[in-house]
Amino acid sequence: MRQLTGFWDKLVKGLSVALIVFQLYTIGVRQFSDIIQRSIHLAFVLTLVFIMKPMRKNKDLDRVPWYDIVLAVCSAASCIYVTIIYSTIVYQPLRWVSTLDKVFAVILVVLILEASRRSVGWTFPILGIAFLIYAYFGEMFPGVWRHQNFSFNKIFQTLYHNGTGIWGTMLGLSAVMLAMFSIFSAILSGTGGAETFIKMGQRIAGRSVGGSGKIAVIASSLFGMISGSAMGNVVATGVFTIPSMKRAGYTNEWAATIESVASTGGQILPPIMGAAAFIMAQLIGENYLTIAKAAILPAILFYVSCFIAIHLVSHRDNIRGENEKPSIRVTEYVTILVPLVVFMFFLLRGYTVTMGAFWATLLALATYVICFFVDSKDIKTTLRSTGKICFNTAIKGSASIVEMCGILAGSQIVIALISLTGFATKLSSVIVTLGSHSVFLCLVCSMLVCILLGMGLPTTAAYVLGASVLAPALITLDVPALCAHLFVMYYACLSAITPPVCVAVFMASGLAKSDWFKTGCISCMVALPIFIIPYTFCYNPALLLEGGLVQITIAAVTAILGVFFINICTVGYLRSRVNVFCRVLLLAGGILLLMPQYLPSLIGFVIGGVAFLMAWRKLDKAIAKQ
Repeated sequence: MRQLTGFWDKLVKGLSVALIVFQLYTIGVRQFSDIIQRSIHLAFVLTLVFIMKPMRKNKDLDRVPWYDIVLAVCSAASCIYVTIIYSTIVYQPLRWVSTLDKVFAVILVVLILEASRRSVGWTFPILGIAFLIYAYFGEMFPGVWRHQNFSFNKIFQTLYHNGTGIWGTMLGLSAVMLAMFSIFSAILSGTGGAETFIKMGQRIAGRSVGGSGKIAVIASSLFGMISGSAMGNVVATGVFTIPSMKRAGYTNEWAATIESVASTGGQILPPIMGAAAFIMAQLIGENYLTIAKAAILPAILFYVSCFIAIHLVSHRDNIRGENEKPSIRVTEYVTILVPLVVFMFFLLRGYTVTMGAFWATLLALATYVICFFVDSKDIKTTLRSTGKICFNTAIKGSASIVEMCGILAGSQIVIALISLTGFATKLSSVIVTLGSHSVFLCLVCSMLVCILLGMGLPTTAAYVLGASVLAPALITLDVPALCAHLFVMYYACLSAITPPVCVAVFMASGLAKSDWFKTGCISCMVALPIFIIPYTFCYNPALLLEGGLVQITIAAVTAILGVFFINICTVGYLRSRVNVFCRVLLLAGGILLLMPQYLPSLIGFVIGGVAFLMAWRKLDKAIAKQ
């Protein structure tokens, strides 16, 4: 990110404020037609990307070179031109009006891919170029991958003159739902949300064994639930929690592990679940609250796993709790809880996520003004602080919108080309053929592809890619749509902590000054039960709260016990060090307990129980021997 001063700094801030005002106006006051609203949204985003993000890392950080000015102008012109030919796109989507249409189409596709590269690396440019080649030279590919060649005109007509191209669903989500959610998240952060969550964690678990680690889990999960970004969450809470954990006695690697795993899990934690869950609701046509309900038990298992691992490690390394128990003013609770309650109220009443976030944002600001005035008793100080909060929210919110839109616009190009060439259908056919021999093997392949696609990408983008190419295949194999999409979403989240490209681990390791590869391995070890659970709910939807009370209860109890056994195995400690033989038995028992059938669960209970008793009595025997 460039550190600009003078004119360019003022321009960036002015455009950021203008973008936020535009989003609030079009969402809460007057709605524009989809394509016009999305084109103006994209014009703002691309202009800001080319001004704020350099072409090469660590180059031109204090200035905007002439070519980036040209790119910013061309991208804005390509988007604004769409508003001029709007009637043609709506009523004659496959007709080229002039050569100028073709020029702007090519320019916009190239610049979106470049903006995606500057945002998250080479993933989308490489995929975009690959699918452009695939679309143009389709007849040259062998076997099932062969298709008719599409002409230059057909390809770029689809991308520029069609509602399913650049202006499709992903950009629509960015321009409305995710933009509003980014503003909501920014206002909560700006009014002290991260600090309040940390204080809440301190009051809940601060004095227990390994208190600083448990504080990090609570704070990061709560803030990650709202932010929807593992990287952003690590930055927001990690600057406080990681130094605290290191002071308490955690190694650099374990401090980074706890923060990165907890921040990643926040994205699957109801009731909000970050941004990806809202996209899922749109893609599968399901009520968002249904998704949140289904995700409750897997999220509980995720954080049970985190707490058990932290508790065992803290006992192993003799890490005690914190003595301080900070007080939280009523106004701090009110400032953070009122907007969240309002947001959930709108969702429960059947309103869209966008409207819920809009009114929650306004009430968050109003609540902050009232609470600040109650504390300060000074109207001038209150107004000055409110103005500062609004300005900072605009800057932070627009930065989040720019990041997200750059990613989703790039993904929309890839998705449009996938649809045009029928690639998703072909891949689904291959996976279904594989799945006809073994559904389990199909799930393993889907998991690996999800993690591969998610490397270096935010969860939202990773989920979108995975859902577009993998979810249809799983659904064809009779995996329920909700299970299939949650399966993809879980591994899209877990890709953030999976080496060799693990963005949450990279960020946490930088803050903790730890070895990133070792941190990534420990993170996968802590999250090992969560790597297994998506398989469980694909075979046993009871973990998604589907079925009778008895069935759900049995599934929950066996899963928690399985997670417990696996955590003892991965940490290698109970009351004392656990030997390799017991650890192997505990791992086997834990995996069997996570299986949906009763007989494997019973066998797992016996094997794990025997290993647990052996490990538990080891210390007693050692003491008796002494």
